[in-house]
This record gives sequence, C-alpha cells and structure tokens, in this order.
Amino acid sequence: MKRGFAFNLLLSAMCVFPSASSAADRTQQVGGWKLSDIGGKPGNDLDRDVAMVRNVSGAEITYKAGPGRSGTVSGKFDGCDGQSEYTASLEFKDSAHAIKSVREEIAYDFAEFRKECAAVTVETEKSAMEGFDKALETLLQWVKDRPFVYPPNEAPAAPAPDSGGKMAPEDMT
Repeated sequence: MKRGFAFNLLLSAMCVFPSASSAADRTQQVGGWKLSDIGGKPGNDLDRDVAMVRNVSGAEITYKAGPGRSGTVSGKFDGCDGQSEYTASLEFKDSAHAIKSVREEIAYDFAEFRKECAAVTVETEKSAMEGFDKALETLLQWVKDRPFVYPPNEAPAAPAPDSGGKMAPEDMT
C-alpha cells in the first residue's frame, strides 16, 4: 500500500515539475526538412541547438540558427573524391533577408561543389530546396518566440555589423 502511494506521488511530481530542458525541446517535419530546437535551460542557451536539416541523395543541407539575427549554413556533398563540406556564417537584417541569404548560400554551395564533381546535379539541388521557405520561416518563428538567452559575459560572438553578413574567421566557433 505504501509503495503504491510513493509511486503515485513520484508520478504526480514528474507531471507537475517536468525538466526545464525537455519541456522546451521540439522537433517537427516541415516540407521535407527536419526542424529541431533542442537543449538550453532557463537563462542559459549555450547548449541550445536550433536547426533544420534536409538529406537528399548525395547531399545534406543544414541551417543552424544563432543568437540575434545570425546563423550558419552547412552543405555536405558526397561525390567524386569522397565528401566535401562548405560552411558559412551569416547575419541578417530581418526574416525576409534571412530566407534570401540562406537560399543564396545554399545555391552557392551547390554551384561550388558542382565545379569539383558533377555527381550532385541541379535536380539534386532542386529536390533539396523543396519546402525550404516554409521550413525556414517556421524555424525563424521558433527563435522569435523563444529568443536565445545567455548568462552575463557568456554570449557567443556575433558577426561584426560591417562584415557584409559574413563572420570574421576569428569569430567562428
């Protein structure tokens, strides 16, 4: 009888006091992209990862949101001589600029890889970009609804205002 009471008490406490990090974690599929917002704790998002990923034959495209209006685009391509990866850090004026900038960076990454190897085609790029706008709009709304928060003096470096949207190499982590 006492064991049943203790179990019910523990179960009730778990429902009333869920862990802070798991309560905010979420994933969602949008237009073929896997979106995730994982990690972070109240007042400390140093370990928070907000990302969208799309895998298509021969390519994996990832966008990771950063603090403020920044993010990182990564393209991994399988092809002629193994795997190549392109990564760029970007800064945005607003959501519309973010969508345009990230889309342009992904197109640039595909074009650069095609110079090395024709294994990843224009059709692969078109397939990868299906659902992109809606997925990125959703991810940006998540960040707007729950902005990154850091303890004092621990925020990651942001791109310099005059950087033309690219982070200086010494600021990249």
